Amino acid sequence: RAILMIQHHGLEWYGEGATFAEVCNDYTKVEYKCNGIGVLYDYALFLGIDLIFMDFNCTDTFREPIPNKNIIEIRHYQKGRVEFELRNNKVFHMKEGELCINALANIPAAYSFPFGYGVGLSCVIDKDSVDAETQQIFSYYNIDVLNLGRELELEKKWFLCRTPQRLLHIFDELYAAKGIEGRNYFRIKLLELFYHIKQLRIEDQYEATYYAKEQIEIIKRIRQQLIENLDKKISIEELLRKEPMSKVTFQAIFKQIYGDTPYAHIKKYKMNLAAVYLQETDQSITQIAGELGYSNISKFARAFQEVFGMLPKDYRKAKK
Repeated sequence: RAILMIQHHGLEWYGEGATFAEVCNDYTKVEYKCNGIGVLYDYALFLGIDLIFMDFNCTDTFREPIPNKNIIEIRHYQKGRVEFELRNNKVFHMKEGELCINALANIPAAYSFPFGYGVGLSCVIDKDSVDAETQQIFSYYNIDVLNLGRELELEKKWFLCRTPQRLLHIFDELYAAKGIEGRNYFRIKLLELFYHIKQLRIEDQYEATYYAKEQIEIIKRIRQQLIENLDKKISIEELLRKEPMSKVTFQAIFKQIYGDTPYAHIKKYKMNLAAVYLQETDQSITQIAGELGYSNISKFARAFQEVFGMLPKDYRKAKK
């Protein structure tokens, strides 16, 4: 009976800028008005339990729609990195391949994607909507769906860990099945997921690193200046003179956000831009190198090879 009574959420569930793009038997497709692409595929699997696939390719900041939702949420990201802003103005970053579980006390105020993209999934248990029949279905497998993760102290903070080996295949299979398999397949996978979540212990987690929002804004401001001046040699020390932050702190927080040192990150950014130019324009390799601040074409070619495993001329030939 519970399965037959499943209803789609209203737009307010998804937050500002959300529009229904498609509503079908198995899922609801939601698109966001943003500077790029923001799409959700929401599979309502049981009353109060949704599996939501997320596919974002934008730099917008998204506000969480309902701050007092009485939920348990399991998140995983297959690609990209996510920045969560909490209500106490603290910020932390979740990397691809990590698993996090959070509850009512720690729902973020907003989230964004430092790399400009993020592909992941979220399983949301809305405790106020789960009915007795749904609870009974899970109880057959000794799973208390309303108290999933009780041992993880979710009322205090996020539970964050590297995705355990026994869960990796479940996430891989979920991503592969999106848009292909029907609701019943995802119900079975959800049962398997919850079974393994129940085995997690507080000792399995590692401490999330939090920074103040003001510090994050300094890092992003300086990164933006570096990106706007790729053809110039601007030192980080020079940019930091105007900011209340040491170079050591800057480097530590930068790596937390972007996963690389500032030098390595900007180099990859330049080489990815070079790859676009090689593929989509007829500019000479010398011109491209100059635009990206390389007066020595050999250094440019070497840097490109380090990132893409081939020389610029070979990359252009292969892509064209």
